[in-house]
Amino acid sequence: DPFRGEEMDIPGRNFKLRAMQPTDSSSVVNLITEFDGDMTTRFLLDAYTAITAGTEYRTLGVVVECAGYDGLVGMGTVRFNTVFYNGEALPQAFLDGLKVHRDFRGQGLGYQIADWRIQQAKEAHGDRCVIATGMLHDNLASHAVAKKWCREFIEQAADVLIVPTRRRPPRPLAGITVQEIGSHEYEEFAAKQNDFYRHHNLYPRSDASSIANALGVAAQGRKPYRFFVAVDVHGNLLAGAQTWARGVLKSDTINAPPTPLRILNNVLRVLPADFTIHDIAVNGLWCERDQLHVAQFLWENIRWQCREQGTTIVASFDPRDPARRIVTLKPWHQPRPRITIALHGPTPIDRKKLLFSAGRV
Repeated sequence: DPFRGEEMDIPGRNFKLRAMQPTDSSSVVNLITEFDGDMTTRFLLDAYTAITAGTEYRTLGVVVECAGYDGLVGMGTVRFNTVFYNGEALPQAFLDGLKVHRDFRGQGLGYQIADWRIQQAKEAHGDRCVIATGMLHDNLASHAVAKKWCREFIEQAADVLIVPTRRRPPRPLAGITVQEIGSHEYEEFAAKQNDFYRHHNLYPRSDASSIANALGVAAQGRKPYRFFVAVDVHGNLLAGAQTWARGVLKSDTINAPPTPLRILNNVLRVLPADFTIHDIAVNGLWCERDQLHVAQFLWENIRWQCREQGTTIVASFDPRDPARRIVTLKPWHQPRPRITIALHGPTPIDRKKLLFSAGRV
């Protein structure tokens, strides 16, 4: 259903915040494309469709208009799901996609966009809704905005691991086959993934219906989700993961790549020559006990089997998470961003628990 959040005027500033609508697509594209930063994002299909129908989670958008300005001066999105928080299943609203036009910064718009989304989340899910957002650990502007609404920051909450897709298939592993999931495997996959992440905070519990829902997601005919499993000769699932091909919805071009990166890329070709990246996120990577080598084989197969959907494979892990060892990085696999999470939950988060990271959109 269309999101019918209240419009909000900011007195004395001629700004109006409202729900994003399908007719905003071209204005969203203009705002995103003009956004100055290290990367330029470009939509590969209708922007509104990509934002609201491109993920398995209900996603809503807010846009900002300014009297006398033709176009949008800001926007943000929020994803809704249910996660485990200190052992309890709670609704979560994850804030992302924040953009403010460079000519309108320094006027409090970042906080107003965050507050608008938070109020919608509270109206829909009450005070026990977990509000969260992620940011690069050195992004001072995002930190300052989040400080106004969050209860706590979790510094270095996730390491982002980025590797290119493979040019050749990995060496076989005796007795193990990697394949896409079959419907008869949904329940077993979900049960084993849930068990693997049973001690993680912010983990969205899986089940057969959630897998079917993700596989059914289609944005203008583009289906970004796939599930892969590693099975033995008896058909037992030993490892699995979900992939989300963000790169079929939008691309990122590195602006003015530094000279060292250009030189490195000329030699190793870790990125496309035009520095335009099509990401594929690997989420919920799990394996059976003592099957780390199988999970590593699964990871390398995903890099190979997803090569036609994108250029780059991305996964995020709590730095303390043993699952981090599944991914082998080479010295030239750069960058390696570290993410800070801003969080407002009904109670302080249990810092002893590992954090599940679902990555960006």
